Amino acid sequence: MIRNVHALVLWSKRSHEADKVVGLFTRELGRITVRATSAARSTAKFAGITEPFVEGEMAIYARPEQAWGKLVGGRILRSFPALRTDMSRITAAAWMCEVVNRMTAVEQPAPEKYTLLCEALEALETAVTFDILRLGFAVRFLSYAGFGLDNWEAWRAFVVAHPGRAKEIQIGPLRSLCHARWEDPLVSGLMQLAGRMMMDQLNRPLAVNRFRQMTGIEI
Repeated sequence: MIRNVHALVLWSKRSHEADKVVGLFTRELGRITVRATSAARSTAKFAGITEPFVEGEMAIYARPEQAWGKLVGGRILRSFPALRTDMSRITAAAWMCEVVNRMTAVEQPAPEKYTLLCEALEALETAVTFDILRLGFAVRFLSYAGFGLDNWEAWRAFVVAHPGRAKEIQIGPLRSLCHARWEDPLVSGLMQLAGRMMMDQLNRPLAVNRFRQMTGIEI
C-alpha cells in the first residue's frame, strides 16, 4: 500500500553501501522509519529529500507486517537552508528534532506537534537568540505530550509576574521569540523546569546535549 504524506526528516543515516534509513515525522501517520534505496549517493533521486530538517511530500510504500516503509517518491517543500550554514542553528534544530523523535510514539498522528516543529524550524532560520525560542517550543511540546506546566509553581509565578510573556510562550507566533532576551530569574527557573520534565520522560540523555557539552555550543 502506498501512502502520500507530508513529512519532516528528523534524522537519516547511511545503511549498507548506498541506502539510507530515515526517521520521518509525518502529519498523517506520526513518527515512522523508512528506507530510501540508493539515497546516500549525492546524485541519487532521493538524496535531497532525505536530509535532516527537510519538509516534503512523500510517497511511502508499506506492508502491515513490516516495521519500516520504503520511500518511493516525493518532492521537497522546504529545506530551511539557513539551518545548514551555522553550527548553532544546526544544533538547535537537531535538539528540537531529537525531542520530537524521542518523546513521540511510533505511528501515532500528532498534527499539532507537526505544525509546532515546522514553525520552530522556520523561526530558527532568522533567530538572533535561541534560548527563549527553545523555551516556547518546549512548553508547547510538553503540553501537547500531556505534561503541561500549569500546576507547577515555577510556571504560576512566571504567569503572575509576566502575563504577557506567558501568553507569548503559550500561543504567540514563535518568530516573535527569535529576538527575545529576558533576563529574569523566573525565566531561568522555567527553563530548568521544562528541561527537568523532559529528562524525566527520557530513558537516556539527548545525544545532541552530549554534543553541546563537548563543543561548548550554546543554543
